[in-house]
Amino acid sequence: MNDQAVHLRAMVENRQNITGSIRPFKIITVTSGKGGVGKSNFTANLSLALKNNGKAPIILDADFGLANIDLIFGQRPVYTLAHMLDGKMGIKDVLTQTQYGVPFISGGSGIKEMIFLQEFQLDMIVHGLSQLAFIGDTLLVDTGAGITDTVIKFSEMADEVCLVITPEPSSITDAYALVKTFIKELNLRPNFLVVVNRADSREEAESAYRKIAAASKSFLGKELHYGGYIPFDNLLVRAIKEQKPIVGVNENAPSSIGYTNVARKMLNLGQHHVQRENLKDRLKRVFKK
Repeated sequence: MNDQAVHLRAMVENRQNITGSIRPFKIITVTSGKGGVGKSNFTANLSLALKNNGKAPIILDADFGLANIDLIFGQRPVYTLAHMLDGKMGIKDVLTQTQYGVPFISGGSGIKEMIFLQEFQLDMIVHGLSQLAFIGDTLLVDTGAGITDTVIKFSEMADEVCLVITPEPSSITDAYALVKTFIKELNLRPNFLVVVNRADSREEAESAYRKIAAASKSFLGKELHYGGYIPFDNLLVRAIKEQKPIVGVNENAPSSIGYTNVARKMLNLGQHHVQRENLKDRLKRVFKK
């Protein structure tokens, strides 16, 4: 823990020395309409692709009760977000550093839904997440699948919601249902970026995107942007079994190239999707409704 604390302090000092002040902090929420689409693995590898493109990402594993970002990095956390909510630790204390240079916060299994948190715990989350701007410049939030209070809150506060689908019809249908719920029932219109995972070809990925994008534009009046695709890759399958992120161990793998392309497209689109609201005010507005 001492080595980790020293490393994190160095990250803070380096960030402040280079910029002289804290740069804008971006929140990207990763979600899906159904489980089993490879969302958590996508989040972990996207973080490394963003890091390789000059960003300083941090991951929050907000799939409470089913957190598994740690398994993908092969790094078990000593502390989780639950320890911070006990009032004994700060946000920096529960960060887990990885050998790949991207820290993450595990949601652990002690929190079921954000809606059950008490007022003082909401204050801790608002303060804690706002402090992450002193360490990194991008927060990747890995959420559970479907519509839950946690997914809603983190999607509402996000600069972009990365919607991960596969070419399977059920995945496309469930993802569309999620978008429809946001727009029709919740009256929320986040910036959706669709990424197709496990595609056999670029043509198959683009076809899957066009299906959900056309339905959303025709029936919901909402444009969905295309973030690219990750090809099916046996090297990625092997890396998952070995508990290693493919981008961290083989940058030339087909899937790694896909993650790099998605990261670059996301950075380009992100220039047009920047929240004007102060980060702490944004967190207060969403979490303390």
